[in-house]
Amino acid sequence: MVAYLLSELYRNINAIAGPVIRDELGLSLEYLGLMTSLFLVAIAGAQVFTGIWLDRFGARRTVTCLLLVGALGAALFSLGEGWLLIGRFLIGIGMAGCWTAAFMVNSQWWPPERLVLANGAIIGFAGLGALFSTLPAQLLLEQVTWNAMFLGLAVITVLVAAVLWFIAPEHPDTKQRAPSGFVAQLRGYKQVITHPVFIRLAPMSILGQGVWLSYQGLWAGVWLREVNRLDATTVAACLLLFAVCVVAGNLILGFTADRLARGGYSAEKSMAGACFLFIAVQCVIWANPGGFTMVLWGGVGLFVVGVLFAYALISRAVPANLVGRACSLLNLLATLAGFVMQSGVGAVIELWRPDAQGIYPEAAHQTAFGVIILCQILALVWLAFPLNRR
Repeated sequence: MVAYLLSELYRNINAIAGPVIRDELGLSLEYLGLMTSLFLVAIAGAQVFTGIWLDRFGARRTVTCLLLVGALGAALFSLGEGWLLIGRFLIGIGMAGCWTAAFMVNSQWWPPERLVLANGAIIGFAGLGALFSTLPAQLLLEQVTWNAMFLGLAVITVLVAAVLWFIAPEHPDTKQRAPSGFVAQLRGYKQVITHPVFIRLAPMSILGQGVWLSYQGLWAGVWLREVNRLDATTVAACLLLFAVCVVAGNLILGFTADRLARGGYSAEKSMAGACFLFIAVQCVIWANPGGFTMVLWGGVGLFVVGVLFAYALISRAVPANLVGRACSLLNLLATLAGFVMQSGVGAVIELWRPDAQGIYPEAAHQTAFGVIILCQILALVWLAFPLNRR
């Protein structure tokens, strides 16, 4: 759980630290987007192996070893220009197992019918990492350099790895698993990706997570600065509310979905309803009404839990020995979506020319965001139609 919190902190920290690094080193907006998105590229690239390692060696050993790689990446990132891309990439590899391991551990220790609630609780707690990366990070950067901040994060990461290795319990099932060949383990991914539950739920979850990863991690802050013309402190406050609402949404809506499921209302319908609200709030932001900016971005954080219900639903559907690979595969595709959005949004925006202050026009941001919203609408239709037929 603490490792997952740390992963959320690393994922979102560039929303606050990125502009500082950009101004100090004279980086372009496209380079900033690439650098930030490398975190997601690394996580995506490591997911195939992470899923296998989690199913074979368990969460404790896998996550501990990966965290040490992340600590090295944070230390290299703190060295500045020339090390930014390598450092950010290694941080991503180091955090690759945190998200997947959290859902896998829940599936091992919690009964299947309570997984939605358990996942919501752990995501809510981990959301504190995203919260720390907003206004608290902004206040910290007023006292220390960004280099010192990342070096401090490297030290904290090593400490978390040590605690995990020496204190965290190992589930008994992990010790009972017999080793199998790498090719045989890879075949497990085919079973997951062809499963009807995965086929139905994955597109909406993947695209919704992509929005969450790319906008909370970078582009929401840029939108608030360039479209809504807010100052740095107000932007940090908005991102803080975003993070608070992610925590609250996962706890409140996770509990609500759990109660509805116990009353006979399917979790799939809860997912579809939350996803509808998630997209609706984005549509209002895209229209840029002005005065409701902070509340609307909070709404995005509140309803993002809908796309995360898929982890619990897929974990319940696949065989127990494939849960690690199922969560890992969904995470792989979601982080790839986040990478495409995080780097692609910057490329689309730069099709326009900035003004004298380096601010890009509202139409540039709306075009990029509008395409993303349209893709989510299509995915929601794909999710909802099978539910109606059933």
